[in-house]
Amino acid sequence: MPKKGHVPERTCIVCKRKMPKKELLRFCVKENKIILDRFQKEGGRGAYICSDCLPKIKNLKTKRKLFYSLRIKTNLIEIEYEKQ
Repeated sequence: MPKKGHVPERTCIVCKRKMPKKELLRFCVKENKIILDRFQKEGGRGAYICSDCLPKIKNLKTKRKLFYSLRIKTNLIEIEYEKQ
């Protein structure tokens, strides 16, 4: 019999859809850079983006949402990610 349990849900900061945590990409701040947290294990505050919204990350409005959700005050931080 399959094990039933709680599936953690997170909200995409761009489209506001709630999805299971495993289906979203997590970004966090490390050494003054916003990095893609592949294994979702890095410490600190994280922001979740769905794979449909990932191409929009270059958009200024999306960047502002990312900075706001990570509580970053300056725009001088680089965003590092690789498409999977």
